[in-house]
Amino acid sequence: MQHAFRSHCNCCRRRRRRLDLRSTRQERELSARRCHISGVSEQCYLEKVDRGVITKTTSTSDLTRCEIAELLRKEHPKWQGYDVKHKIEVKVIYVSPVDGATHQSSLQMSYFPNGKPLRAGDVFPVLASKTKADKTRSI
Repeated sequence: MQHAFRSHCNCCRRRRRRLDLRSTRQERELSARRCHISGVSEQCYLEKVDRGVITKTTSTSDLTRCEIAELLRKEHPKWQGYDVKHKIEVKVIYVSPVDGATHQSSLQMSYFPNGKPLRAGDVFPVLASKTKADKTRSI
């Protein structure tokens, strides 16, 4: 039978330790940071997936400006039926929890968070490693 948590009780200490150990390794190694966006690069490409009975074939175009990709998909007979895919690179400046110094990192995305475009100067949350100064990832 379990009782209310008591700091002096051994079984409560063991239970607390078990709960603390349940947090994943990644959560212990990453720290949430607010960073400033220094640049955003958005390019698009066209992609079409043909599914056969046994095979699946994916056809893609080269990277191009998104306006051109949309125009090709609508107007050009070769590209009709293709989907427009985004490749977004966001460059961020953040203060590392490891050394307290300012670092720059680049994040890759296939869509904008919350559907809103990001611009240079915006504040953006990232996860920064607590052990490696140059390692980040998006939340």
